[in-house]
Amino acid sequence: MRFLHSIAKPLTAFVAGSFATTDLPVNPLSLVLLNFEITRANPAAGAVYKAVDDLLDNVTSIIIKHKGENIIAGTLKDLLVVNMLTHGSRIGWSNLTDVSGAISRFTVPLGFGRKRYDPTECFPATSRGNLTFDCTRAANPASFTALSLSIETVELIEANPTRYLKYTPNAQTAVVGQFDQALPIGNKYARLVFFDTGLQTLTTGLSSWGQVKLLKDNVEQYYPLSDAQTLAGMFMTQVGSDGVFPGHRHQTVTAVGAGVFTDEADEAASKGFRGYFEMDFDPNDDDMYLMETAGAADIKVRAVGTSATAVRVTPVEIVEIKK
Repeated sequence: MRFLHSIAKPLTAFVAGSFATTDLPVNPLSLVLLNFEITRANPAAGAVYKAVDDLLDNVTSIIIKHKGENIIAGTLKDLLVVNMLTHGSRIGWSNLTDVSGAISRFTVPLGFGRKRYDPTECFPATSRGNLTFDCTRAANPASFTALSLSIETVELIEANPTRYLKYTPNAQTAVVGQFDQALPIGNKYARLVFFDTGLQTLTTGLSSWGQVKLLKDNVEQYYPLSDAQTLAGMFMTQVGSDGVFPGHRHQTVTAVGAGVFTDEADEAASKGFRGYFEMDFDPNDDDMYLMETAGAADIKVRAVGTSATAVRVTPVEIVEIKK
């Protein structure tokens, strides 16, 4: 068994707007590695200097599609969270500095399986031009002045997979009170990954998902009623309760502000992973509890929200490959 770790797209300037569509390899594919290079801006104060957080918010849409069907889709931060939960891959860095005009590099892996390099669970071989990558970003934030992107891939050239992961978001604006979010039917679920704008941004005890339950044909499944705040707390026990990004350090200073930069101020300004939580159907990584959706007429999350902001839920689906 062999793998090929190679460059699919060399480092290319990524201006605000869309990155050029990139063809991905034709061999069975385990990982797509997104490598971002930023040119640092000089912070006027710690609250402005949060380049990693800004990078994750700046990339607003990533889509990997096969023959026009979205296989992986979401914001950069959503996809990072999905992959952290699915195979433990956090954002990595090779060059990290806070000097004005200096270069920092970050890597975010996107996986087609619950284990990296797994020949049984990866995207199957396809034809040239069928599997493509697209990406969109906003204008430069205050913390960096330029962004470039390169793409590398891990192909498992002798693999004969039986399944792969598909994860694409379902979004709406919540209401105060009860609302439903319909989910796709047909594949098994490994997990549902939620995002709640209210939970991320509000300083009150309110959240837009509020309390959630999972229904299959109107029968409660796995999570008959849970508080989004409790699930968010459980999420933090898995990804790290501080939610701090790479480069976190502590300094002792006598004052903050007036041109004095401290990492504590940077940490306080960062949203980290606030706003995320999950419903996990594979807590022991053994397929024992996977949720079956085939044959169902209706799968949905029912919520009772206490704030009306944007929410998303991304099912991590296990797609069986028909031979």
